Amino acid sequence: MQKLNEVIAIREFPANVEYDERGEGPALLLLPGSFGTGSGWIAVTDRLARRYRIVTTSLLGYGATAERRPLGNATMRQQTELIDRILERIGEPAHVVGHSFGALAALAHAIEGTIKPASLILVEANPLGLLKTWGEADLYAMFGAMTRHYFAEFEAGRPDAARHVIDFYGGEGTFAAFPAKVRDYVIKTTPANIRDWSSGTPFEPPPSAYHQITATTLVVRGGDGHPAMMRIAEILAEAIPHGRLETVAGGSHFLPATNPAELARLLDAHVDFGIT
Repeated sequence: MQKLNEVIAIREFPANVEYDERGEGPALLLLPGSFGTGSGWIAVTDRLARRYRIVTTSLLGYGATAERRPLGNATMRQQTELIDRILERIGEPAHVVGHSFGALAALAHAIEGTIKPASLILVEANPLGLLKTWGEADLYAMFGAMTRHYFAEFEAGRPDAARHVIDFYGGEGTFAAFPAKVRDYVIKTTPANIRDWSSGTPFEPPPSAYHQITATTLVVRGGDGHPAMMRIAEILAEAIPHGRLETVAGGSHFLPATNPAELARLLDAHVDFGIT
């Protein structure tokens, strides 16, 4: 703790990084996925606020967190450095919870970051490089087919190009069913999502990197999720030494919005188990 406090005293927390905290108890850092902000966790955190010190943020390019990744040359290192700065500000061991790309960022940070998490909760994590590393070529190719269409439409200037991503994870018609305000935000932040893909796709650490994660890890997937995501969750739970897999029946990719009560229950049980 002394070392963390010394770091905080030396380095001022950036003004252009979203940071919100409430409550007391064990610290939880919740990382949203692409096109998300810290407010996307409200349905989950409202069920946990009485027991935890809850910290929410937005990843690079979303919400109040400024973009600092170059287009076409982004890396996961830029996200892991952001997470380290937030953990410095928290100043105590924190359980890191991530959804989708936020879960990939949490995973990359657990492998490459400086301040290690107290535990990990990875919700619909998408380190798609795992599929290639573990020999799941057909499932990996599904991401490639989708992103080729997506990137081509983005380069051509089609505003709703990101519908390919949303429908890939949520099923055909998911983007069209979003409220207009949500669709507008997706369109506005599509350049940030392009950077997410350009940094996340090359993230392919060797199996030994996953084997070296020491944090107790809960891997959560939706029972009705995309087959590629279902398999990624299985691989993660097998590869991380203290990993455990939970499946939310009837859920798909957007669990913080569609299944917040079950997600809060799983998170609470995971942290409580680690404490006791």
